[in-house]
Amino acid sequence: MANQFRLIWLIFSVIIVALLSPFLSSSEVSDLATITQYEIEILNTEEHDNGAFTQGFLFHQGKLYESTGQLNESTLREVNLQGDVLRSVNLSSEVFGEGLTVHNNTLVQLTWKSGVAYIWDIESLTLVGNFDYQDEGWGICSDGNNLVMSNGSSDLTIRNPDDFSVIQTLSVTFNGSPLPELNELECVGDLVYANVWHLKSIFIINMTSGNVVGTIDASSLFPEPSPGVLNGVAYDSGNNTFWITGKNWPTMYQVIFQQIDENNSGVDTGGEVGNSDNTGFKLPSTVEEFTLILFSGFFALLTYMLWGNGFFSLTKSRGVDNPPAATMYHGEQE
Repeated sequence: MANQFRLIWLIFSVIIVALLSPFLSSSEVSDLATITQYEIEILNTEEHDNGAFTQGFLFHQGKLYESTGQLNESTLREVNLQGDVLRSVNLSSEVFGEGLTVHNNTLVQLTWKSGVAYIWDIESLTLVGNFDYQDEGWGICSDGNNLVMSNGSSDLTIRNPDDFSVIQTLSVTFNGSPLPELNELECVGDLVYANVWHLKSIFIINMTSGNVVGTIDASSLFPEPSPGVLNGVAYDSGNNTFWITGKNWPTMYQVIFQQIDENNSGVDTGGEVGNSDNTGFKLPSTVEEFTLILFSGFFALLTYMLWGNGFFSLTKSRGVDNPPAATMYHGEQE
């Protein structure tokens, strides 16, 4: 009897695993179903210093602030909306400037491999402090409470703005796969707009889940021939517009994003970042639906065990058989 029970339990477990298996990948399918595509509408086109190897880009109180890279060429700049450089501070010759953000009226500027973030007074552009950190520095933005930093991987680190300590590490996925080479960042509410090195799209990341929830096709902005990659997204909250540029681009653009296609994950991002197939049967979408399926499977198996004619049914376990043919009544004999 024990062997029978073990076999029945094994069969029941197989049924449960079969019912659960769609749910193991349901979050990925859900991610695929919520990626929205956007295109860019250009509102304004202005000049941009084509000698600026743009690494960080932000909008603050009617002006743009920019961090540029390259050894012996890295700077921190204040730029007006016509592209004129109003003020510029040179970094040390051995430092490669990277991402830039504003937090509590100070500018925080990353460096690539120096392991130091500079803190600048935004009014005077004087250096007032620094943070130390491990790993490379690529992009950074502020959500108003904490700092969000990229290091060229698919991870974003949430950092304490007081001491730059890591609060949380968030893995970013696109179509269920890691999205590597996250670069310049812009925080807008609970979303992060991210450039990805060498790609022509901007990726919108949900900071709660780490999932990419939207992509913006920026290919139409690229100069011909292209001098460098897309690497500058600055949000103007007053006008609800964005300023976009790239490394050594001669132009910068004031734009808005227009939705072009809902619930479509098969987006052209200007490069290969992973793909998934979203075909197949419709999955249960609620806990109630899953519970109903689970209990239906359980009671179906229980019914089969107790009253079915298959293996180890109740009648067989009790040794009850049909009476011998000779004892059965077949009616009157002819």
